[in-house]
Parts: sequence; structure tokens; C-alpha cells
Amino acid sequence: MASKTTINFDDEMEAALAELVALDGTKKLAIKRSLLAEVKRRRSSRAMLDMIASWEADEGPISSEHLEWADGVLDRQGVDR
Repeated sequence: MASKTTINFDDEMEAALAELVALDGTKKLAIKRSLLAEVKRRRSSRAMLDMIASWEADEGPISSEHLEWADGVLDRQGVDR
């Protein structure tokens, strides 16, 4: 069942929406795609955190040496953190 929601945007949100509309064509499509993408991103992040917690429960905490190695890999790949 479809529902309707009213959202008030400040200037920053209007600018962001205008940027998305330039990519997606319409406000409605831009908002729908952005909402679905954010839900997918959050689910993925949650799944990764759950996987790490499960691994640590079985194997113990991740060592600081391994974390430093992983940070180096991310830095070389230019991943924002």
C-alpha cells in the first residue's frame, strides 16, 4: 500500500536534492533511489559489524597488529574512514 509523507527541506537539503535530480531526473525518483541506497548501505554496515562480532566471539579480539595492517591497506586504496 502506498503512503504519502511531507518533508520540509532546509537550503542544504534542497541543494542536495537538486544534485540528485540532475542524476535521476525527478524529485520523486531521486528521493526513492536515495532512500533505498541508504537502507542498503546501513544493512551492509550492520551485517559487517555482526560478522566481526561473531568472528571475535569465536576467535577472540582482533589484534592491534592486524588492525594496523588493515588500516594500511585502506590507506593505500584511498578509502575514506
